[in-house]
Amino acid sequence: MNRFNKWFEEPCTTMKRSLDYTVFRIVFLWLFLVIAASCGSKSDDSVPPIEVIEEEEVEESIPPVVFTAIGDVPYDDEQRTDLINMVTAHNAQNKSEFIIHVGDIKRGADPCDETVYEDVSTILKGFDMPTFVVLGDNEFNTCADPDQGLEFWNQYFLHFNENWQFAHTVLYQTERAENFSWVENKVLFVGINLVGIPVHDQEEWDERLADDAKWVSQLLEEHKEDTEATVIFAQANIVNLEPDKFNIFTDVFRAASATYAKPILYLHGDGHFWIENRPWAEKNILRVQIVGGSEAAQVTVDTSKENPFSFDSSFLE
Repeated sequence: MNRFNKWFEEPCTTMKRSLDYTVFRIVFLWLFLVIAASCGSKSDDSVPPIEVIEEEEVEESIPPVVFTAIGDVPYDDEQRTDLINMVTAHNAQNKSEFIIHVGDIKRGADPCDETVYEDVSTILKGFDMPTFVVLGDNEFNTCADPDQGLEFWNQYFLHFNENWQFAHTVLYQTERAENFSWVENKVLFVGINLVGIPVHDQEEWDERLADDAKWVSQLLEEHKEDTEATVIFAQANIVNLEPDKFNIFTDVFRAASATYAKPILYLHGDGHFWIENRPWAEKNILRVQIVGGSEAAQVTVDTSKENPFSFDSSFLE
């Protein structure tokens, strides 16, 4: 019996071991297939890690400022007609943002009658765009009664630009209401009461030049960091016509310009022919004397250029 049992148990044990081994192989093979299938299911087109790309800082483009300069007009009936025609032609083209009249609305020899101031004021109001006017010697300094001439000018031309809507805030000097300024597209614009000779009252002359110098130097200092160029409007040729008489202004202006160290345009009338030069040691100052009369000059100020000032005297043709 014991032999029988031994004989019977041994095959069973062997069979059991064989079965266990077979199960183990099946389980192992199943696990291998599962793992292989899992690895094979990964796509070669898997999404790569998100790469963070820093945006480059793009400097905003500043558009140029375009304006029209006129002056020393009208001197007679012919120029009066020319000025009326200029207004019509300019309105038809309308490419400038504003007009600047750099003084002298009549000949110096003509009487300073109120009707002249009123007439020219009416003509200039015909422009479609804001028009600024600076004082000239012919409507003030050379008058038989300069105080009366100044009174007429204040009545018809002081803050003349306020006859139009203007997108920029215009400031006026406390000591001298006819001096103005504003900043536009990183350009500082300044208008001053700086008229040509003769000197009718030395005390008044010196005080006015000192006020002009204070206004210009103050503005150049205040806007040294937030502007790239400056344009100064005046009537007088302070370079060629007895320049020593203007030193109270010129000395301060040149010193302030050197500190400002950016392009400055001193734009004036008075001489009736074109001058474009750099007359002082401070080479950042460009001086332009316009022809005036029946000729208008379009000025473009583009601060993206090394020399930001360009001129076109044929734009109305």
